[in-house]
Amino acid sequence: MRFVMPGCCFAISLMLAGPAARADGDAAKGAEIARELCARCHNVAPGGPFKLMPPSFAAIAVYRTDEQIFARIMFPPLHAGMPEVGDRLTPFNVAHLVAYIRSLEAR
Repeated sequence: MRFVMPGCCFAISLMLAGPAARADGDAAKGAEIARELCARCHNVAPGGPFKLMPPSFAAIAVYRTDEQIFARIMFPPLHAGMPEVGDRLTPFNVAHLVAYIRSLEAR
């Protein structure tokens, strides 16, 4: 039980921080984070071609809601192949990524 509680507390804090963090996302900061952490696998460019595996950010913008994007980055599926990026993906940095991805939808 001792090991479950910190995980639960962390998950609850992310859920509570999530909506506020997403509302305050900065697309320019998100673009920087995307180029640094995500471009190795994903096409993060504005107007980039759609692709499925791994999805381009333009495709994610069209087919996913903000909540889905936030959750998939914070809690990738077990076999998603997302690399470990350490402490860089805080809820606020993920909010910046969501803002950047959402900005690609209009292009």
